Amino acid sequence: MLVLEGLEVWYGKIKALWGVSLQVRKGEIVGLIGPNGAGKTTTLNTTMGIVKPRGGRVLLNGERIDGREPHEVIKKGLFIVPEGRGIFPYLTVEENLLLGAIHGEAWRRRHETLEFVYALFPRLKERRKQLAGTLSGGEQQMLSIARGLMARPSMMLIDEPSLGLAPKIVLEVYKTIRSLRDNYKITIFIADQNAHRVLDICDRAYVIENGRVVMEGTPEELKRDKRIREVYLGL
Repeated sequence: MLVLEGLEVWYGKIKALWGVSLQVRKGEIVGLIGPNGAGKTTTLNTTMGIVKPRGGRVLLNGERIDGREPHEVIKKGLFIVPEGRGIFPYLTVEENLLLGAIHGEAWRRRHETLEFVYALFPRLKERRKQLAGTLSGGEQQMLSIARGLMARPSMMLIDEPSLGLAPKIVLEVYKTIRSLRDNYKITIFIADQNAHRVLDICDRAYVIENGRVVMEGTPEELKRDKRIREVYLGL
């Protein structure tokens, strides 16, 4: 469904990605783990068209999308839940959600999707008239995911969903992410420093360090690797 081939990305004179290649098949949850500054967010932002690569290709369902603008990529069925949630704090919960329905088909079906989202996240329905900035951290993360669903995507990129959240809330967020795939058939590409949580829900994962993919495998394969156990799992 998604193929990255040899992505090369620079920020000024600093090279951030060095030939990153990976793939996500339809119906999978694929993880991207690595330390802070390894290139996880850059990989997702380049996939989404927020960052433009100097080299390599991004293909979605066989169609090349690198160089496209993010709003064009969204119309192709891809949506990103950004690091730091990216909500609009001075808009209400419902106003934030409606901003997710930014293209024609999603906007025409916004009322239907809104009811689906409220059924999936009852707390958001309870707080729909509340300013988003007054929500708890976990509720804001749920809002960010729900806003992505308003675009009616076939695939979601999710960046650092555990950032700044208590362990109990992180577990709830990850259960929701798994449910999106298991119950609603949304393909997931998720990047997080929390390797434990990612490996608990993914089908396959890639390890990125210093802008390079250095390892890939199933959760079981990665958990057996001595270095992964020591560096990422603390075992």
